[in-house]
Amino acid sequence: MSETNDHWKTVLQRGVAALDFRITSLPNALPAMAGEPAPRKRALPVMVQNAVAAAAVVDGWVAGGEGEVLIDRPAILARQRLLGAKAAEPPGSTPSPFSAGYAAAYKLELARLLWLAIIDHPSRRLESLAAAYAPEPGVKLV
Repeated sequence: MSETNDHWKTVLQRGVAALDFRITSLPNALPAMAGEPAPRKRALPVMVQNAVAAAAVVDGWVAGGEGEVLIDRPAILARQRLLGAKAAEPPGSTPSPFSAGYAAAYKLELARLLWLAIIDHPSRRLESLAAAYAPEPGVKLV
């Protein structure tokens, strides 16, 4: 990142940090996972809210294997490791240390891919990616 865009690293990191992952598949099916905004007690700044929504969009790209940026092998492997760790947790249990570690590693990959997606015009591209986010009913960004 250039010196004039150095604040974007913090915005994107805060955005992906506010993302939570949950298993969306049925118990006997192949595991599937979705990224969604984590429940927050306080409102986030607008740019961070946009980063959360955009990170959820980029997570969908990684899950599908294609998007507006090249989805590389480290991102796919980080998501697969997190999915495996989340799927191994019993329903309703607290997150394991493995899940927390894999989530942190995957969030770093998401922040990197998100930066690649918005690098040409950060504010405009982040807003357009955030507008593309279609949350499931009942999911809020704050």
